[in-house]
Parts: sequence; structure tokens; C-alpha cells
Amino acid sequence: MPPLEPTATQEPPSSSPADLTVLKARLFRARATLVEASPFLGSLVLKVPLLITEDPRVETACVDGRGICYFGRSFLEALELPALRSVLLHEALHLALDAFPRCGARRPLRWNIAHDFAINLLIDESDLGRDFLGLPEAFKPLLDARFKGLPAEEIYEGLPQDLGELGLADADCIRDAIEGMSREEKAAFGKAILNEFNQEALSADEWGSVRKAAEGIPARIRGDLPPSLAQGRPERFDRLRELFPLVAGPGGGYGDLWFDAWTALTAAEREALRESWREKLMEAAEQALQGAKGIGHLPGWAQKLLGPLLTPQIPWQAMLAQRIHGHLRGRRRTFSRPGRRSHAVGAVLPGPIKDRGPVGVFVDVSGSVGPDQLGAFMGELVGILQNAELPVRLITWDASVQEDLYLEHPEDILSAIQERSLEFRGGGGTDPRCVIERLDSLEVLDLPALNFGVLLTDGYVPWPAADDWPLDLLVVCSDQLPGPNFGYDAIHLELGAHNG
Repeated sequence: MPPLEPTATQEPPSSSPADLTVLKARLFRARATLVEASPFLGSLVLKVPLLITEDPRVETACVDGRGICYFGRSFLEALELPALRSVLLHEALHLALDAFPRCGARRPLRWNIAHDFAINLLIDESDLGRDFLGLPEAFKPLLDARFKGLPAEEIYEGLPQDLGELGLADADCIRDAIEGMSREEKAAFGKAILNEFNQEALSADEWGSVRKAAEGIPARIRGDLPPSLAQGRPERFDRLRELFPLVAGPGGGYGDLWFDAWTALTAAEREALRESWREKLMEAAEQALQGAKGIGHLPGWAQKLLGPLLTPQIPWQAMLAQRIHGHLRGRRRTFSRPGRRSHAVGAVLPGPIKDRGPVGVFVDVSGSVGPDQLGAFMGELVGILQNAELPVRLITWDASVQEDLYLEHPEDILSAIQERSLEFRGGGGTDPRCVIERLDSLEVLDLPALNFGVLLTDGYVPWPAADDWPLDLLVVCSDQLPGPNFGYDAIHLELGAHNG
């Protein structure tokens, strides 16, 4: 959404009284074709109220803080269908991606531009094709590949100090500078301009605020500042006087359609609007997934945003218990123990193997698994294995096996750490193949065979294939999960999310 020119009025814009039937039909057609091509994106656009206006502040299109989308009539008349779809989607994404709440204390114009960059890149990278979604020329300056993949917060920090470098008009650059001023600076600068920089009109402190405010305006606009602003010739500031909206006090406003409606809302009203868009996002996703295969059919940014909502996250402690009990109850099956359904179907079916042997616990001690993570993991694991009353074979490893202990009782893991000064710290390098080699070693043939093991690591390891392990294995990663091509059953140790 290109920035809006400031004006004195702050009244909401009104629709053009002219016959708008043709323009409305074009809007409806653009929305309908978006729904057909992408039910998720189309559903988002359908949830945005549209208003065609001839308000001078709306040169192109914009949304306001109440969630209403405005189209300038002349701008809408000139748009081809692919460009119209893109603009509709652009404005809907401002709302869907929390543009207003996320702004916080940032400069509104600058934040708007950062959000424009982020949204335009999402649209430009869409798999719908540029013949279907094509950004109009008015939006082109706010499309830059160097911001690809970055959130608006990071783009905001990367914008140039002088927004003129992005093609924005001097009036917009002045407005950006104003938004970066403190209330005192705005009031002092407005007073200085109003009094034609009369030395007697301002105090020394006010002149200090004037200089600080002026320094925030691009030098190409304001020119070189005189040593003493109070002694500068008034004609040197003619251009500022033309571009700078007079602000006689802290209550001055800018007539910004984009943010005025938002700042006028109460905290409760803002939160209600934000929650309504969360619900709209969920509704759009659920509608899109009704006839699709899963969340993978949504755009990548939507998967990242909605994944935790569409696929509720189970705390890692509960997931760890589920996976371990699943293995211990017998995932593996054998014909030597016929299943209970064999008689019913008239054929011999394999029954589950009840693993009552020891459980392997293989801990990466290369130094990248922190003590908090290790302690939380060990506490949960010991509790699970105590209930199963199974012995444990504890192996610590990095590039080689450091410790290999056979413990009759799971609680002996904690005793081994406390009483035997077992250090969970190894040397350099990390390679889980050393555990595989140890399990196959002739040196340990006198130990009971392992049918199931749990491997704890940060995940930054050269993964062997899951089939290379001589037992069923559950991988628990504190950071990087193995890729699906390796074939592991793996879960993420999310300590920060569930342990404070």
C-alpha cells in the first residue's frame, strides 16, 4: 500500500456518488477468480469490506485500522484483472498478518513500507503465476529481492534513512521525519516555522529541539543547517514551510487514513479486531483444507503461521511418553506369537513382540546439548522407564563412545551421575555411527540385546540411515531434526516452550 498524502481533515472517506456498478462487478470478479485459484487466499480477500472512494488521500488503495479496504476510483478504473487481484490480496494480507498491532512504537509510514515489501514479495513468489497475479506499477518500487524471506520487523531496520532512495516523494520523507520526532521536537519545530524562525520566539531549549528535529530531515530537502538556527534567514526554510505540516503542540495530527482509525480505537477494540482476524485466518485455512490433502497445500508463509494452530502441539514430555510406550508395547510383530485376530479371520496373523529387555539411552555429549535440556530430558526419561520397570543401557558419545553402562534400574541413571561422577561431556566431533559400531561390537556380546533405544542429540550430526541401526530407535533433538529421507521417528525437545 503506497503511503497516503497527509491532509488537514480526518473525516472517513465516502463512496463516490456516481454509478459504480461496473467497478463493483470487476471487484467481485477478481475475488471470485482468486477463490477458484486459491481457496485459502480467496477466502481471506472475501473477508475484507471494500469501499470505492474519491477521497484525495486514497491515490491507490489502502486498508485502515478498522479493517476496511479503500480503492481510489481512478486507480481502480485503470487496473487490469491480474493487478486488481494482487492489490486485493495485498490489502487483505496487511490485515491477516497483523500489520497494525505489530507496528508498536515504530514510525507508521516506515512500518507500512516495510510491510509492503514483505507482502509484495509473498505475492511475487506465488505459484499462481504472474499472468494471474501481477503487481501494478504503483507498487513496483516496494519490491526488493534483498528482503526475501525477512519479516517486516527486519525489513524496517534495513530501510534507508532517506526514504527518497526508495522513490518516495519529499512530502513522504518529511512525514517520516516528523514521525521520528519526539513531541517536544514537533512542537518546537512547528512553533519555529509558525514564527518564521524569530530568535525571540523560542527559548534556548526549544532551539535545541528544533535543531535535533531538523537533523532528522534528509539534508537534500532541508539543505545545510546554519550554525545557529535562530540566526538563519527565513527564506532558507521556505521549502520546509511548504512541506512540513504545522504542529503547534503535542496534539497535532497528520490526517493519516491508514493509522488514524487504528489509534482512535480503545485497547479492547484493537484486541477484538486482532482476534477476529485470527479467526478469519483459521476459517480460511479450514475451508481451503476441506478438499485438499493437508496443510502442505497452503502457501509456505501460511504453513509457518498456521501450523501450530492447525496441528496442535503436544508438549514434548507427553510425546516422549507416547512414543516410548508405543515401542515398549510392541510395534514389532512376529508369526511365532500369533495375533488375537488370527482365529476370527481364519489365518495366522503376526502378534506383537513384548519387549521386556533393556532400553538403550544414547546421549550426545559433544557439548551442544545444554545442561538444562539434558536435565529435563533425563528426569522425564527416568520417570517413564521406572513405570515400565526396565533396565537401561546408558551410552554417552560424541565422535566415539565415552561411557557404556548397564543399569538394572532406570533411577540408577541419576545415581550414576551423582555418585559415580559420570560427566556428560565429551571431546570434539559428533558421529552417531560410533554407537552403532558399539552395539555390534564383540566386546559387549555378554550384555542383553537391545530392541529399542532413545537417542538424544542437538541434531547437528552426520545422520546414518535409520535402517543402519540394529534396533528400533526414537530420536529426540534439542535443535535440528533429521530430514525425512533418513527414515527416523523423531521429536523435538522444546524446553523453552514448556519449562520456562
